Amino acid sequence: MTLPQKLTARHFLLLLVISLLILTTLILSRPEKSGKLRAPTVPTVVVEEVGLRDVHPSLQISGRLQPRLAATLSAEVAGRVVERSVEPGRQVTAGALLMRLEEGDYRDALARAEAQLSQERAAVSRDRRLLELARQTRELQAKEVARLKRLGSESLTSVSRLDEARQRLLQLQGEEARLDYSVSTATSRLALRRAERDSAARDLERCNITAPFAGTVNELLADVGDRVAVNRELASLVALDELDFYAELPGDAQTALSLGQTLMVRVAGVALEGRLVSLQREPDHSTHTLALRIRVAGEGLVPGALAETRLPLRALNNVLLVPVAALLREDGKAYLFVEKQGQLSRRRVETGRRDGDAVVVLSGVAAGERIVARDVAALSDAQQVKVAQE
Repeated sequence: MTLPQKLTARHFLLLLVISLLILTTLILSRPEKSGKLRAPTVPTVVVEEVGLRDVHPSLQISGRLQPRLAATLSAEVAGRVVERSVEPGRQVTAGALLMRLEEGDYRDALARAEAQLSQERAAVSRDRRLLELARQTRELQAKEVARLKRLGSESLTSVSRLDEARQRLLQLQGEEARLDYSVSTATSRLALRRAERDSAARDLERCNITAPFAGTVNELLADVGDRVAVNRELASLVALDELDFYAELPGDAQTALSLGQTLMVRVAGVALEGRLVSLQREPDHSTHTLALRIRVAGEGLVPGALAETRLPLRALNNVLLVPVAALLREDGKAYLFVEKQGQLSRRRVETGRRDGDAVVVLSGVAAGERIVARDVAALSDAQQVKVAQE
C-alpha cells in the first residue's frame, strides 16, 4: 500500500470516530418522554365591585378660532369704480368709506323722482281746490233745475231751458266725481312717488361702499376703473377685537351649558377665559351636531388657530360605573367578565357616557357584582381564575 492510500484510510477512520461521538452525545442528551399532561395555568385577575355613583362628566372638544364678525360686501347697484379709499389690512370705523361707484346716473334719477313728487303734490292741492268749486257749482245748478221745475213746463222754451239745466247738472256731477276720485286717491299717488324718490335716494347712497361695523379690511376685489355688476363681491371685512371659538358637539350631548356662561379655551397651551355666546339646541339634520361659539379676547390671536375646551355635561346620579379597561369589545358589542367563586361569566352590556377612565353601564350587570377590572383580552366565558389580593 502506497503512502497516499494510507493517509486516505486514516482520514476516513477519523471522520467515522467523530461522527459516532456526536451521535452518542445527541442520544444521551435528548429529553426524556413523559406521559403526563401539564395542568392548565389558572390566571390571576384583579376584580372590582360594581357600585352606584354620582358622575359629573365633561367633554373635551377641539375647534378653530373665527372672527367675531365677518362680512362680504357686494355691489347693490351697477357702475364704474371711481374711488378706492382703503387697502387690505387697514382698520376702519363703522360707516367708513371703502369704495365709491360713479354717481351721475343715480343722482339724476333722484332729481327726477323728487320733481315728480313735487308735481304730484301740486296736482293734489289743485284738485282739492277744484273739487270744492265743483261742489259749489253743482249745488247752484241743482237749485236752478229745481227753480225751473217750479215754473212749470207750459211752453217749449221752459221745457228746453229745463233740459239744458239738467244736462249741465249732469256734467257738473261728472266733473265733481272725477275730482273726488283724484283727491281720494291722492294719498296713494303721493306714497308711490315718495317710494320712487326714496328708492332713487337709496340707489345713490349704494354707490358708496361703507363698513357695516368697525373692523379690519380683509380684501378689496375691484380697482378704480372696473365696471361692476349688481351682486359682484367688492370687499370683505372682519372684526378681530374678539374671536369666537367655534366647534360642533355630538347631537346627543346633554350639556349643562347656558348662554353667558364662563368657559376656558386653550390656544397653543395658553388658557383663556371665554363667554358662551351661541349654542344650538336642535341638532343639524345633515351632520347631527350642535354648533357652539365661545367668545375670547382677540389680542395676540389669529383667526384659524386650533383651540380646545372642556365642557361640563349633565350630572348623572346613582349610575353604575365601571373601568374602561374592564370592557371587552367585539364586533361593536361590549362585554364584562363577572367573577363568582373563582369562575368567570361573560356578560353582554349596554354602555353610556364615558367619564375619564370610567364608563356608565346601562344594563347587563347589577350593583354589588364583582367584575374583572383589567387585562380581559385573553379571558373566556366559564374560565377558572384566581382573585388577586388587594
